[in-house]
Amino acid sequence: MVSSVTMGYKRINSMEDLMQNANRSKIFRAITRYPGSSFTDLRMLLGIKNGTLSHHLIKLEKEGLVRSKKIGIFRRFYPANGEVPKDLEEKILDVVLDNPGISQSSVAKELDITRQVANYHINSLKKRGHLIVRKAGRNSEIFLR
Repeated sequence: MVSSVTMGYKRINSMEDLMQNANRSKIFRAITRYPGSSFTDLRMLLGIKNGTLSHHLIKLEKEGLVRSKKIGIFRRFYPANGEVPKDLEEKILDVVLDNPGISQSSVAKELDITRQVANYHINSLKKRGHLIVRKAGRNSEIFLR
């Protein structure tokens, strides 16, 4: 493939064109070496300015080489062929899928979290319509909706 230049911008037509940019190549290598790095981690590690880093991360994501996921307050970056970790609510949904009618206490034990944390996230999932919680005496039974 041949790349074309239009009004000062170079169109990216191949993986080789994409990685010819030194900053983009450094960013991709850093994400491959340190999966789960945040924007700030990458900026500090590579010494690249915010705007430049943002531009290249968008390009890498758009071309399918990098994936990002917001975890807590940070957006974390991963190689597209790597595994992106699940957040706690996804893990809770998996546990309930595997164990219909499970109690909140059992969810907490299964995920090694406190009952209070389990309760908070289960109620959040319930409010958003992902879970059904039925009271059974002092316990509750949790099901996927």
